[in-house]
Amino acid sequence: MKNNLKILSVDLDGTLIKTDMLFETFWSSFSNDLLIPLKAFFALFRGKSNLKKMLYDKSSLDIKSLPYNQEVIKYIYSHRSKGGKVALVTASTQKLAEAISKHLNLFDEVYGSTSIVNLEGFAKAKLQKKVFGEGNFDYIGNSSADLQSWEISNKAITFNAGKFLKRKCEYLNNNTFHLTDTSKRGILGPFLKEIRPYQWIKNILIFLPMIAAQNFDKTIFFQALFGFIAFSSTASSVYILNDLLDIKSDRNHPQKCKRPFAAGDLSFSIGMTLGILILLIGLIFGYAVGFSFLTVLLTYYVITVFYSIYLKRKPLVDLFILAGLYTLRLLAGGVATNLNISFWLFSFSLFIFLSLAAIKRQSELIDMINRGKTIANNRGYKVSDLDFIRSIAISSGLMSALVLALYVNSPKVLVLYSNPTLLWISCGLYLFWIIRVCFKSDRGEMEYDPIIFTFKDRVSNVIFVIIISFTIFSII
Repeated sequence: MKNNLKILSVDLDGTLIKTDMLFETFWSSFSNDLLIPLKAFFALFRGKSNLKKMLYDKSSLDIKSLPYNQEVIKYIYSHRSKGGKVALVTASTQKLAEAISKHLNLFDEVYGSTSIVNLEGFAKAKLQKKVFGEGNFDYIGNSSADLQSWEISNKAITFNAGKFLKRKCEYLNNNTFHLTDTSKRGILGPFLKEIRPYQWIKNILIFLPMIAAQNFDKTIFFQALFGFIAFSSTASSVYILNDLLDIKSDRNHPQKCKRPFAAGDLSFSIGMTLGILILLIGLIFGYAVGFSFLTVLLTYYVITVFYSIYLKRKPLVDLFILAGLYTLRLLAGGVATNLNISFWLFSFSLFIFLSLAAIKRQSELIDMINRGKTIANNRGYKVSDLDFIRSIAISSGLMSALVLALYVNSPKVLVLYSNPTLLWISCGLYLFWIIRVCFKSDRGEMEYDPIIFTFKDRVSNVIFVIIISFTIFSII
């Protein structure tokens, strides 16, 4: 019986692994070399196989952390337990295929693309016919590029195939088996998780100039609302870019490994396409607000892209960039509503956002210590920098409280508020809050983002409800 068992030929992209190695190697290379898009363009003129080889050579892939499809691996184990042999046959470059084979230790033979042959579609079917013999192998794949291989195989095995592809496969080969990953999620859930709607909370800052000026005109509100949508959409498109560049470090992180790209729940092609779409939505809403606002929005986008690609690796520079991006939201709010932003608001935003940026880095460094790491991936910090970052966090936070206190004591407050004495209570509560956030971060009780922590933390919620209440009472 064992002698009659056909060799099992296994596809790589979308079958053995959840992702596509062409995209994996591109984004890994791009994170190491900013000129990769240009180099890839010229490499493509020498053929797709040369492009794949160049990208793999320039990449720093972590083979061990790739998102493998466990259902396929179980099927391979089952085949091997019966005495059958298994081959990895992929359009990815030969060196990459061999590296994956060595890690999994499941394959008896490995065939990948060379500098001459791109092992895809008809070329893959031709090789298998030559090496294994027509009808003398079982083939497992997941896309229409595998139809030629299914047609000449003994048993055609589809993986997570759609209804149309299944019917086509059955038409070509009457010995068909459909393998499905029951845990596979749809597109909408992973996409919503990827664009991080909870981060849109930060864009409420666009409404702050309107609130500070106590101008609640209907037209001004809708201008601010359109600005909020524009910034939220644009920021989400940058989250997609950032996660593509950080995919290696995310996969080696206990929480970030669950992000859609890192976990393989969202394909690169779909994610990038939807990312471009929401960027266009952001730009359309930005244009609807006005040309000046669109200029601020594009400035924000360019800075965030440059931050994701390069600046986030520069210690201290990244803190000021983050603080500046928050302040840019305030400026955008002022431009959208045509309201002036006071010196006090700009000064306060500079110090508070510098503090929050440092708190975020402080939390990451403490997490690194807890995980036994000394150097942050894709960051310029070491655990030895913790004390210095901690001092920036608390000192900037205290400076923001000082600016707030000076504002409360300024003549302008007497014009805007009928009972400004109540603002001193709000000022004291704010001081307690910023010290508490620093304290929580120092204890390692904060998950990276202090703003998200604030919205989830009950004590912070109570403090800000009281602050807002006293501020309203001071106006009445």
